[in-house]
Amino acid sequence: MSIMQLPPENPHEASFLLSVAEARALPRFPHKEVVFFGASNVGKSSLINAFCRRKNLAKTSKTPGRTQLLNFFWLPQKVILVDAPGYGFANIPDSVRQNWQDLLLDYLDDRQGKLQAYLLMDSRRWIRDHDMEIMKLLQIHNIPYVLVFTKLDKLSKIDQQDLQNRLQQQVASACPALVTSAKTKEGLEGLQKSILAWGSL
Repeated sequence: MSIMQLPPENPHEASFLLSVAEARALPRFPHKEVVFFGASNVGKSSLINAFCRRKNLAKTSKTPGRTQLLNFFWLPQKVILVDAPGYGFANIPDSVRQNWQDLLLDYLDDRQGKLQAYLLMDSRRWIRDHDMEIMKLLQIHNIPYVLVFTKLDKLSKIDQQDLQNRLQQQVASACPALVTSAKTKEGLEGLQKSILAWGSL
């Protein structure tokens, strides 16, 4: 694995570093990392852009499965953010899907102790079977994770309260959980605090 020197030219601004398609090209960094997982079209790229305050830092698309690489970004919090391929209903060839899986397994194996995962889910959908599969994978690799519910602005006020109640009753004792909206910026401060806390450990 190659070693990348950090920080970039402007360490006070979020910036794209590189994309990786295979395990042998995985870089190593002197900083901790956070990886964003989520089903296709869950709003992962939009949340990254809103969090980083960069309109087109992560490429957004209405086409499921557009992200087909591990994309690495520098955060001014002195943490590396990794945008992982979407999973779920993306219409992609089996060979490409298998390559993604192999790359992710190698990445998780190599990052134990230096990585925290953020598992994004659409607030309207709750936790689905493919989300549970990712949770089990992270548990097997001893990777701590935070649940992040996106698109909160798509819910009515009543449904937002119902979501909060459900989180308290079913999730709070198991792992941290955040509710966010890339559109209204709600929850982004909590996300930043979580990432800062991880980076300072």
